[in-house]
Amino acid sequence: MMPHAKSPDRPPAAGNFARYPPTTDRSLRVMSAADELLLEWGAQQLTAEDQPLVIHDRFGAVTLSLPGHPVFLSSFHSQEEALRRNASSAMPRLATVFDHSVDVRHAVMRVPKSLELWEVYLATLAHAAAPDLQVAAGFMTKYFTPRLLEVAGKYAGTVRQSRARKKARLLMLSDFIVPDGSVRPPSARVPCKSLGYASRVYRQYYGVFSGDHIDYATQFLLEQWEALALPAQWSPARVLDIGCGNGIIGGELLVRYAGADLTATDDALLAVESARLNLPTDRATVLYDHSLVDIPSSSHDLVVTNPPFHFGHENNIEVSLELFRQAHRILSPGGYLVVVANRHLNYGSHLVKWFAEVGEPAVNDKYVVYRCRH
Repeated sequence: MMPHAKSPDRPPAAGNFARYPPTTDRSLRVMSAADELLLEWGAQQLTAEDQPLVIHDRFGAVTLSLPGHPVFLSSFHSQEEALRRNASSAMPRLATVFDHSVDVRHAVMRVPKSLELWEVYLATLAHAAAPDLQVAAGFMTKYFTPRLLEVAGKYAGTVRQSRARKKARLLMLSDFIVPDGSVRPPSARVPCKSLGYASRVYRQYYGVFSGDHIDYATQFLLEQWEALALPAQWSPARVLDIGCGNGIIGGELLVRYAGADLTATDDALLAVESARLNLPTDRATVLYDHSLVDIPSSSHDLVVTNPPFHFGHENNIEVSLELFRQAHRILSPGGYLVVVANRHLNYGSHLVKWFAEVGEPAVNDKYVVYRCRH
């Protein structure tokens, strides 16, 4: 039965589920029409004994509303925290793309914005698929691209679309295959590639922000580092890289500051594992963390970040503003926060709330570098 028909077992509404991180934009909902279609599919297809794998559920509402005993695929620390906050009782079981090895018979997925991340999820399912695996992947029709079907066709022999409702559809995937026929262990299933910068090679898993090239804002920051005009005799002993991606900013700063140790954090598990491939274990600690609340106050001399403001198809600077507030707490007296960002975000008007000295030592037509002194 296709999910465009109303089911007598219509799934529950969003109820008391909340967005996390929170937002002041009241137009942003916890659940979309695509989520509602996924819950209808689950009400029709799942039993109380099933253990569906739930993928890319931003706030946990789908996971907590499905029949059976869902397993949550954790790809983002903030999604895991949202699930934890919205769970009224015991947390569902967690898995990741690097360790999930149980045969999967049902999977429910929100289609991510990133085609690479879409491929990571499909590759994970192909390697962990039971012979009768059925996948429902929900998306809003305005974000459809034929590439979704092209990538899906690499891993699923059967790809169907439901009818549109409320401007949402489901992709129904089955008959999964591993493209090269080689079933690998969980730790080797995620596609990986290499990027070059400054005669060094940085490896990263598919789905890490910036795709096939170094992020242009990051490149601007690294190329303009001398323009920061930090004191000639000043050298940080402890550096924090927030939103580290594949670790390139922290890695280049470790080359520049030979006596420094690095802490690198990221909300995305694929970024964290990529950074761990690239950063020296004797000088760098990489944390799967989105909030910084566990990093001690006054513990770092330099904090650097190319902060996120894209969250799927949403833009939201409130997460970045909270990171700036935490950075002020984490910095030692006299330390520096260095931020690179798109000019239109106008972070300078916010940074002055926490930092008495905020400069813009490097600016071009698209990006700006802020230097903030504690």
